[in-house]
Amino acid sequence: MGKPQEIRNIVAAVLRRGDEVLLVCQQAPDDDAPAWALPGGRVEAGELFAEALAREVREESGLEVLKTGRLLYACQMDNPTDGAAWTQGDTQPGTQSVAFIFAVDEWQGEIACADPDEFVSEAQFVPLVDAMERLAQLPTVMSEPTIAYLRGDVTEGAVWCYRRQSDGADQLVSLLCP
Repeated sequence: MGKPQEIRNIVAAVLRRGDEVLLVCQQAPDDDAPAWALPGGRVEAGELFAEALAREVREESGLEVLKTGRLLYACQMDNPTDGAAWTQGDTQPGTQSVAFIFAVDEWQGEIACADPDEFVSEAQFVPLVDAMERLAQLPTVMSEPTIAYLRGDVTEGAVWCYRRQSDGADQLVSLLCP
């Protein structure tokens, strides 16, 4: 029997202010260029989703989450052992990532990035149309579900399931909608 597949849990937040959405500009060491995304990241050992979400939002934007809201959607990305390495982030062959995206219903504070990893350089509330344009620059597995949710094309609770192909393309295998 082969090595068990590593599974990584990720959380991200949708914070709205009127017709604006909070985005962060991030660039990891292996990324070709900075990209705008929802605030979020890996759930660390011993953390619950709500704790990880509050920590990630605080680190990446300076805002304090007072109330985590409903689960908006989830996205599963399977990268089998014959899959290609992901150039944005660290999803390597033989791993699986599951992202849970939550609404943040209540928050407070002023924007001030304090990312300990120094991947996030800026955070700002962006008009919805501009936010979707910026998000469209991300890999499909990160952009497609977020944009579809923000446009209202899918209902809350949708689950997007992707599989990395050997050529590096992310194939949508199934979209489960309530």
